[in-house]
Amino acid sequence: MMPTKALITTIVVASVVGLALLIERQAEAPGEVKAEQLLVSDLAGEPDKEVNIQVYTFPPGASVPWHIHPDAHEFDYELDGALTLQTDGQASKVLKRGDAVYVAPNVVHRGVNISRTQAARIFVVRVKPKGKPLTTEVQP
Repeated sequence: MMPTKALITTIVVASVVGLALLIERQAEAPGEVKAEQLLVSDLAGEPDKEVNIQVYTFPPGASVPWHIHPDAHEFDYELDGALTLQTDGQASKVLKRGDAVYVAPNVVHRGVNISRTQAARIFVVRVKPKGKPLTTEVQP
């Protein structure tokens, strides 16, 4: 009878420890980057181009995959927090509130929020060819 009680106790303790580890891991897992679409509009005098304006929110620890914007010019302005801009073949650049940066067409890059406590928000304007995707994931 005693081995059965010990086995049940062991299973219960292991289950509680496993559940606690799972909850802790989920609490540490970064959230998903959110994109708020503000404007998509044709450019006057440029029939093959459009402007796309978005605000991205990066929860603590969140990042976007390595990507390019096919033939698109990107202008970024950091609204809140700090975002690390990683560009293939270049040193990382930390964008803090009020910083702006230009990302040339087809440059492989990604954004990473390395903070464990503070979200980062960035205002992004892209001028892109109509009909091309806004983003294409690539390997660095």
